[in-house]
Amino acid sequence: MAESPLFYQNIVPLDRARHRDLRLVRDDKPFAFATSSHVVPAVVDEFAAAARHLPILFIPAVPHPSPVFLVGTRTGQNLYVDGDGKWIDNFVPAFVRRYPFMLGTSADGSSVVCIDDRYEGLRRKDAGERLFAEDGADTPLLQDYARLTETYFAAAKRTEAFLETLAALQLLRSVAVEIRSETGASTSLHGFQTIDENRLDALPDADFLKLRADGFLPAIYAHLFSLAAVDRLRQLSAPAAA
Repeated sequence: MAESPLFYQNIVPLDRARHRDLRLVRDDKPFAFATSSHVVPAVVDEFAAAARHLPILFIPAVPHPSPVFLVGTRTGQNLYVDGDGKWIDNFVPAFVRRYPFMLGTSADGSSVVCIDDRYEGLRRKDAGERLFAEDGADTPLLQDYARLTETYFAAAKRTEAFLETLAALQLLRSVAVEIRSETGASTSLHGFQTIDENRLDALPDADFLKLRADGFLPAIYAHLFSLAAVDRLRQLSAPAAA
């Protein structure tokens, strides 16, 4: 059985009959579900917008590495979610915003909106916003989430092509992310990769021009720029440690 994506516990297709009375409560600690992960999956379409807010790193995986946002300085910690379950930064990763929904594939190969039916924000009583109207039609809320899941799915496909290119050109190198506190204490996080600027600069002209033609250069430079955001984690970790 395939492992469920991060945050998801029980993914089921959204059913107009079975889930007719389902409601979504979004104001009660909306991002509390993300408090226990120090990384969040990323897609290449987000790199430019996220670069000033979150470090973008890569995790080795098969068949190709996976891009992630680093949101904590240790396992089980998300410094971007406060005690009220709110995201403290203006940029919220799409992977987080789309939860508890995602796009899946039915047996006939068509796309279907799915939901994590164990999400605590789903109710069948009066609280929250309905997913389906009285006549069974999709509400504006569900329509918004459906568009988000479709957009994320398409971005994930573009991300796969980007990652395959990075792997083929051997542009990634293993790194340890070191976060030094104001008191001088340091924390090192291992198991990550970044793009090697020296290898990028040494690429043959044909390969570099191919990166430009494929539209990958903005994402590469956004990733490199985002590494400065590690200092943001240092700032956030100081009050957390206190």
